[in-house]
Amino acid sequence: MKYIYLDQNKWILLSKGWYEGTGEAYDLVCELKKKIENEEIMIVVSLINLKETLKRMDEGSRNRLLEVIFELSRGHTISPFRDWVIDDEVENLFLEKLGKRINIQSKVIQRGVSGIVGMEASLKGDFPDEVRAEMIDKVNSLETLKIVFLTPESIARAKEESDYMKNLTPKFEEARRKKRSQKNKKTQFEIVLKNFFREFILERGIRFFIKYHFSIFREDMSLHDLEDLMKKLPATYTYFSLEDRRSRDLARKIKPNDLNDLMSFTMAIGYCDIIFGENMFVDLAKKSKLNKLYSKIITSSLEEFKKSIF
Repeated sequence: MKYIYLDQNKWILLSKGWYEGTGEAYDLVCELKKKIENEEIMIVVSLINLKETLKRMDEGSRNRLLEVIFELSRGHTISPFRDWVIDDEVENLFLEKLGKRINIQSKVIQRGVSGIVGMEASLKGDFPDEVRAEMIDKVNSLETLKIVFLTPESIARAKEESDYMKNLTPKFEEARRKKRSQKNKKTQFEIVLKNFFREFILERGIRFFIKYHFSIFREDMSLHDLEDLMKKLPATYTYFSLEDRRSRDLARKIKPNDLNDLMSFTMAIGYCDIIFGENMFVDLAKKSKLNKLYSKIITSSLEEFKKSIF
């Protein structure tokens, strides 16, 4: 089974081709449907995909795109990049020394509402186990996912969050320029990497040291050692690499959608096999050699995507 992530513009490409009823994209959708039916591939949808779709002003266009997304994904979802993902990745460094491992992919790629927000559904009250399982299955069904994201409230919320991100963008830009104030590129990278390590890795390492009674850190760790350690954390290191590469180019201002793209691409590269994305983040990922590091197919080319599938 190959797990596939589609960026928003690729969902749009496939939807447009499908409704045209002819052409290269239409033929591709037909083949994808066959492979999905045969369980050769699974296409996952992210919260970002759905929010971007809900922002479309034209109701007909919005509903057509949602229909294609629901049909091809069958309700299979990929979690946003959350703290628990970093927790699990760091804990795996400890567990691997004990011959154990958390299957993070099975937690990241799920179904329905729980999967789309990256949080397990839970029910309050005293229910028999069979009833509880049946109710949670209903919550995470494709039908429930459709109901949730077809409401006027969901559409309004997506637009509100979009406006909120637009208002925050200048603050992100200001923070980036402060972080990148060091002109020497090598020194700048060292500062950024060390700060990221302290903020995201070190505290977790200490927490699991207390839990497992051994450490994954050495006192004499070099910058190279720190980066090598981070490379063992697929989503965490992907997030660092993409954010670092994007932030280096101060001539390109941060756009409101950048954070959404960063979060969704992070999880796709970390836990999918094939990523069919937009040019900028595909380019950033390849410059960071994430495709080679994690043996992933990362492309913005329709032809390359077709070859990876067929």
